[in-house]
Amino acid sequence: MNYYIITTEVYNTINKANIRFRLFNLAKTNVLVSTTDTISNPIEEFSNSTDASTYTQTNKVDWTDNGYGIPQWDIDFMEYIPELDV
Repeated sequence: MNYYIITTEVYNTINKANIRFRLFNLAKTNVLVSTTDTISNPIEEFSNSTDASTYTQTNKVDWTDNGYGIPQWDIDFMEYIPELDV
């Protein structure tokens, strides 16, 4: 699995069937995704879900309004449903 932060413009071009987890930042300008695709030139790239989770905790003001960031288990176990983006 690959873990990225990408712009919404890039997100709109990738294959949604290959996404496992998706979360827009609060401004809706960037997207945290886990995907089987390889994405060129992401804003951020993470080695694993732990690193992605830590990033959202460090930058929680951009990603959540709960003050905690995204737990690793959310990234690992919450499934993206492509039909929600239609």
